[in-house]
Amino acid sequence: MNIAIIGCPFRTSYGAYIESLKTSLERSTGSTVQWVASNCGCGDPIERSRDFQRRDCKYFEMPQLGEMPSPVPWKRELRFGLRYATYYLRAVRYEALSRGTQVRHLHQILNAYGSDVAFHWLRRPSDATRVVTVHELDLEQLAYRDRNRIYNRADAIIVHDNALKRELSGLHVSPELIHVVRHGTQIGPADATGQREGLVFYGGHKLMSGKGIGNVLDALAIVTSRLGDKAPRLRIHGHYGTETPPEALALARRSGVEERVDWLNQISMEDMTQLYRSSLLCLLPFTGSFAGLPAGVAAANQLPIICTRKAGLPGHLGDCGVWIDEENPVQLAARIIDLLEDETLRRDYGGRLRRHAEQFLAWDVIARETFEIYRSAQQRSARMRA
Repeated sequence: MNIAIIGCPFRTSYGAYIESLKTSLERSTGSTVQWVASNCGCGDPIERSRDFQRRDCKYFEMPQLGEMPSPVPWKRELRFGLRYATYYLRAVRYEALSRGTQVRHLHQILNAYGSDVAFHWLRRPSDATRVVTVHELDLEQLAYRDRNRIYNRADAIIVHDNALKRELSGLHVSPELIHVVRHGTQIGPADATGQREGLVFYGGHKLMSGKGIGNVLDALAIVTSRLGDKAPRLRIHGHYGTETPPEALALARRSGVEERVDWLNQISMEDMTQLYRSSLLCLLPFTGSFAGLPAGVAAANQLPIICTRKAGLPGHLGDCGVWIDEENPVQLAARIIDLLEDETLRRDYGGRLRRHAEQFLAWDVIARETFEIYRSAQQRSARMRA
């Protein structure tokens, strides 16, 4: 089976995802998986500097028009038309560069990999089996809901959690097309004796939206007031760039914990693994977004996770999470203190998470599940063409 993956090539969480999936697919199939990519126009510092996850991809550059809506109607319409046209040209180029492959797998995020591009790509005639992983929905497809029917032209749709599957089904996408595949993680050597310290919080690509950072900082203030100098430090990181957002600094000052926070900001996946391997607790009190990446890294590294039942966390953690309610810093602080004061309980959660990750989240497991979807999608495609 000849496979092409279309998606972000830069050192972002999406680039790391595609590299890991590609590597595992190649290991299991013995065949090279092509990677087709372009600049995306997201404005992320990693994208602007062209910091590649892998350079051995079929990469092309194309101008990307930002939204910047004009108050002048004709200028607004012109800009919209130009953006729409460039998205069409990107879809054409993606298809051309993946020519000769039997399965073409587009990873939808935003901008050059957003819904407009995905829908242009699916409208075009193709002799290949086409699969779309929807990592997130964008504003355009939520504003114009009927457009989502175009997903039904795909041979398979992949999402990472059941909540997104339900949302897509409500947007006129056939449920039988939608498959849930968890976010994968790298399983390294088990660590039973390493020194651990501090709390870790993952802020994703948008630190101030849906991650619960205010609740984390308020909980840290409660923990500090209870434990004094014995209170752990909090390390914050994510894929939001190398500079700490001023709003986040203001929240830390408001909570009175600015001196107890280490702003690591954007770090490599290797550094993320080491950070989780050396931390005491992972805090994921998300109210939205998606937390499969940090949950998987924490689980693989035996790091207990205090989290809400949002952001795909129940599907990724099973019964191994330390569950809390949304928007409840008092409860979060109580769970932190409970676990800090009970090493046996921490080890129990860490061991259960590790076993869960080995069984359900390892990249080789994710690659096998994805490959089986490719097979069933090929069969569906053959039936539709018969």
